[in-house]
Amino acid sequence: MRLTPIVAIGLLTLSVIGSVGCTKASPPAQAIETTAISVDMPRVQTLQFLKQSATTLKLSTTTTATNDSITAGSSTAALSGPDAGPVTVEFKGESAAVSKWSAMVMEKLPSKKL
Repeated sequence: MRLTPIVAIGLLTLSVIGSVGCTKASPPAQAIETTAISVDMPRVQTLQFLKQSATTLKLSTTTTATNDSITAGSSTAALSGPDAGPVTVEFKGESAAVSKWSAMVMEKLPSKKL
């Protein structure tokens, strides 16, 4: 069997389509952001608000809380300071989630950005 020009062009076209069609662009890397906010409230109340706001913003279907941090999806809020307040909340994680979460805290609680 001889290789005719039409068959050769068809084979070349398939190989080019196969190599171009199989390359998949990887998604851009998520930017990591850190934001610190001073909240003029007791630790327990601030922690409760952070947990509620993570649920309200739908940052994740599961929220893990300890006595000094909350993890919601790709972001974390860590508290430091005395139990009676004021406390410092450090948000760390994917920039879109951190921006939304910290903006909600700044809007709803007596706080200031550090």
